[in-house]
Amino acid sequence: MLLARYPTDNWWPSRSRFEVMVGAVLVQNTRWVNVHRAIAALRARRLLQPEALAATPVDHVGEVIRPAGCQSVKAARLAHLAAGVAQAGGLRRLARHSTHDLRALLRSWHGVGEETADAILLYGFGRPVFIADKYARRWLARMGLFDAGSGAGAYARCRRHVETNLPWSPGEFQALHAAIVLHGQQHCGPQARCQDCCVGDFCSFINNSL
Repeated sequence: MLLARYPTDNWWPSRSRFEVMVGAVLVQNTRWVNVHRAIAALRARRLLQPEALAATPVDHVGEVIRPAGCQSVKAARLAHLAAGVAQAGGLRRLARHSTHDLRALLRSWHGVGEETADAILLYGFGRPVFIADKYARRWLARMGLFDAGSGAGAYARCRRHVETNLPWSPGEFQALHAAIVLHGQQHCGPQARCQDCCVGDFCSFINNSL
């Protein structure tokens, strides 16, 4: 019902694998509308190639991506991202890694956390992984489907649980991620807005509140 309720086509629009990777860094702690502006600015300056980005001074990159906020931090992270791609032998060689090994390599790069790595895996490399972000963990817990708890390990516990029980395709996981985020923004945020919730009949949080 959740997937039927929300339009998820073209949720993560991009023109290249590296653009997905850049977007996954830029979207940290900001809204997508700001990321789109920063991506457009990078594209206008032909900086959406690893080699070009790596050869550009970090301060200049920071000015270009200013719309995404935290430009100094994110510019440094993008520099590490471009360097990591180069050191790994390029995007094609990266794509040959198993999902497990590619996740570990991405996580070794400065500024790439669990959620960022899985976004890159799912949308950039087409791997069937579940993005267990705050929206997903909150929704699953309220539905009574799985409570990963909090603190260290919560993200990984949630991701593994869903992937074990839903052996889905990358496209299905992409649609699920988009639907959960949209649902979280409209209904299942920190303060639940349960009126007209499309999964309310099955939600433990709602039923326990009655």
